[in-house]
Formats: sequence, structure tokens, C-alpha cells
Amino acid sequence: MPTLVRFTAAALLAVLAAACADSRTAPSTPQSVATDPLPSAADPLSPMPTVSVRPSSTGHRPADGSSLASCRDADCEVEVRAGDRLRIDKRFGVQRLTISALDPDEVTIALLGFTGGLRAEGANVSISSSCVNGRCRDEGKLSLAPGRSARINNLRLELPYASADHAVLRLTSR
Repeated sequence: MPTLVRFTAAALLAVLAAACADSRTAPSTPQSVATDPLPSAADPLSPMPTVSVRPSSTGHRPADGSSLASCRDADCEVEVRAGDRLRIDKRFGVQRLTISALDPDEVTIALLGFTGGLRAEGANVSISSSCVNGRCRDEGKLSLAPGRSARINNLRLELPYASADHAVLRLTSR
């Protein structure tokens, strides 16, 4: 009889251990980082969300991180890199800003807007209008340096920080 009791106890412990392990590694309902973004320190198996935004060498952390979509309403502060495209709501008269080039001294921004609706002030500004097959648009560019501002229609652009590989761009509407 003692052998049967030992065997039953060992089997019960194995089942309980397996059940505990299963509940930690394979939950019955899938969890995502979006629904549970802050895993607790007591739960070492929880997925940790990753954030690619790092403070600049000046310690400036952009308010909106690297979320370029936050600029759609023309109120954002984001980390940008060469090639990044910021889509802006059409009510501001500009469709898109593209980061063309980065340099510690300045950032070059390409502009795309609606025909006749694109005005810009700042350094090295150029704007041209063109029509192809009845579709017209404005294109342009401007340079932005740290500590100086520029304007595109009613939008103000500032550059709190710039380096050779990334910059912090602040966009506000009047």
C-alpha cells in the first residue's frame, strides 16, 4: 500500500507542476502587449514592450517618440531620420513632409502640397507648381537648423536637436 500512496502522490505533484507551468507559458486567452503594456516585475515571463526612441546626446527626449503619425494634426515632437515621411492633414495645405537629408547643422525637408496653397519661410526655401495630366501640385524644400524656426503655411517647424543620423522635429500650428 505505501507504494501506491507514493505513486499517487508523485503523479499528483507532476500534474500540479505541469498545470502551473502551462498557466505561465501558455495562457488560455492570448495576451498582447497592447492590452497589457506594463508587465509587472513579479511576472518575469511577460513580454516586455520595446521602444526604439532614445534621448539625443543633449538628453532631449521627443514628446511623441518616433510616432510620425502623431504629426498628422500638425502638433508633434518626433525623432526623424533621413527618408521619414510625415503625412499632414490636408486642412493645413501641405500633404507631406519628407526628411531629405540630415546633418548636425541642418535638416533638409522636401514639401508636397496643393497647387497654389504652399507658402514657406525659412532657409533655402524653394517652391514650384506643376501639372501633369490635369493633376496639379506644389513641391518644394527648405532647410531647418537647430535653434531656428521655419514656417509652412500656418505650421511652425523647429529643430531642438540634429545629428548625422537623427533629429528631433517639432511641428505646431498657429
